[in-house]
This record gives sequence, C-alpha cells and structure tokens, in this order.
Amino acid sequence: WPNAYVGGSYENELDYLKNWITDRLDWMDQQTIVSDEMTVDYFQNWNLIGVPFESNSFPCQGYVEGSLYSFENGSYVNESVDNMSIGSGYWLRFNEAESCTFSGVLINETTITLNEGWNLISRISTPIDISGIQDPDGIIISGTIYGFASGGYSNAEILEPGAGYWLRANNPGNIILTSD
Repeated sequence: WPNAYVGGSYENELDYLKNWITDRLDWMDQQTIVSDEMTVDYFQNWNLIGVPFESNSFPCQGYVEGSLYSFENGSYVNESVDNMSIGSGYWLRFNEAESCTFSGVLINETTITLNEGWNLISRISTPIDISGIQDPDGIIISGTIYGFASGGYSNAEILEPGAGYWLRANNPGNIILTSD
C-alpha cells in the first residue's frame, strides 16, 4: 500500500493508486522465474556431483550420510547436502545406484572462483561444451578438465548438469559458465 498521500480530489487518489499498482504488476512481469526439473543418474559408490538448479532441498536419498566432500585450497572439506552451492563440485558416496530428480530455478550463468591448482566445479542447468567456458584471464590449463564415471577419470568434452569435474588452473581467478 502506498505511503504517500497525494492530496486533492478523490480522482487524484484513484489515479495515484492505479498507477502504483500498475507499476508493481509491470515489475513482477519482468521478474520471470523459470523452473524445471531433470533426472540425473548416479552409480553405486563415489560420484562427482553438482547442483544443477537453485533449490531448497537435495533430492537424492540413497547416499551415505556424512560422505559429501568439497575440495578447497588443496584439501577435502566435509560438507552438508543442505549447503551445496551452484558451480561447486562435490564427491558423494551412494549406497546403490540412484536416479535423482532435481527441480528448481534454472541457472543460466554463474561465475566460479578458481584457486591455483586443482579445483572441483560443476555445471549449471544446461550442458556446455568445454570450449564455451569463458576464461577471460586464460587460467585453465588445457587438457585438464576431467569427469568421473564408473570408477574412472576421463577427459571431459561436455560439462553435464548434476555432475562434478576436476579442473586445473595456473593462477587464481574467475571463469564464467553460461547457457548458450
């Protein structure tokens, strides 16, 4: 409800109120929030994972409690599934293979801060070819983006939502992941 009193006639008050409401509705129309869902398959044992959407909850149930780890400044850090963040990659151990359906707000772009050396990152809501990673300072060491599947590492060509990846940087800095 507006705080200002326009004063004058009843028509002035109605016009003011109408304009105030119209302005708020126009603003709300511009604040489009797109949500979606996606199913990601994880295998039994250790997986490199990431969060593909902004969401209030982690949908997987069959993971080993206390087995979520991030990698920061050269060390593994035990994390809570409630504190996972977009762009960060994690190790998570599953009791058995599981299909997890993530839902939430689509993420079209994120900036990831890298440390010098190895970093554990994840992709946003859509797949991206590694050539599409924006690296303004040229800090990614060529040929050092690895995914993990079926118990082994492989060079990644495409970053998939819900997966985590190792990436090596020659200096600290930022990279940008964006939807095409």
